[in-house]
Amino acid sequence: MRVEILDWGCRIVSIRVPDKHGKLIDTVLKYKAIADYKKDEHYLGCTVGRYANRIENGKFNLLNSGIQLSRNEAGKNHLHGGFIGFDKKYWELTSRTENSLEMQILSPAGDEGYPGNLIVKVRYEVSEDNILTIIYHAKADAATIVNITNHSYFNLSDNRESIDDLQLQVNAEYYTPLSDLHLPVPPYRKKVKNTIFDLTTFKSVHTLKEKIGNINYCIEPSDQVQRVATILDVDTGRRLTISSDYPGIQIYFGNHLSGKFKPFQGLCCEPHYFPNSPNVNIYPSALLLPGDQYKHHIKYSFENF
Repeated sequence: MRVEILDWGCRIVSIRVPDKHGKLIDTVLKYKAIADYKKDEHYLGCTVGRYANRIENGKFNLLNSGIQLSRNEAGKNHLHGGFIGFDKKYWELTSRTENSLEMQILSPAGDEGYPGNLIVKVRYEVSEDNILTIIYHAKADAATIVNITNHSYFNLSDNRESIDDLQLQVNAEYYTPLSDLHLPVPPYRKKVKNTIFDLTTFKSVHTLKEKIGNINYCIEPSDQVQRVATILDVDTGRRLTISSDYPGIQIYFGNHLSGKFKPFQGLCCEPHYFPNSPNVNIYPSALLLPGDQYKHHIKYSFENF
């Protein structure tokens, strides 16, 4: 297994794993030139923060104080940390071994409107059994919100031109209904049973991609890292299992990919807190208080079958 990490956005550039014949194949979308990442509009492989996903109108209340964040999505909502989120900054390499590296960034108070100085560390670890583990740490000197994830686009096929041949399973009984602006709407949680969103068994991505497009699933609460989603490519016999201790996972079929990529060329599976959770009381809280430690894990496990 070979993983390449770029300091611009603390992003995954490549995840190469052996196929059935031992040949290393890449499993994520990437630009041909490193310089292209400076112009990236699709968050390709990056670390997303301070808050992944959307916050309605960029507003929320924090301990009875109103907070206004930048509104970088068509002047309406706050998306993926704002105009200059974690994806558009250089990260500092703080440690490196043969099978791991760690990067760090300081997000100062007022950054995109967020309160408090926030120190974030991201650790990438690879194992001999083809598992990539990402560990997120963060601490703040004032109350704030934090929701960090990775935005890689996966494609396990040989031609890497489309995700149509993939199959997807998500270990969730509930999803968050979304408006046309991709914001949660009442009743805020709905059962997947008897809906297009039921991915408790494997479904063809080809039949889902345009009907779903983008959706967040609610994972049963657990303090442990647990399996949340699995991607299969039956033609190549490749399987990716995604595990996490986050309460949700966003599934995005890449329908808005453009430029050097085609729509539906990569599939995002992003464990994180729910969209707009600071404004929906029934959702798990993304609040981080001074003295507390933010810590979450994402694991990508690759296998041939």
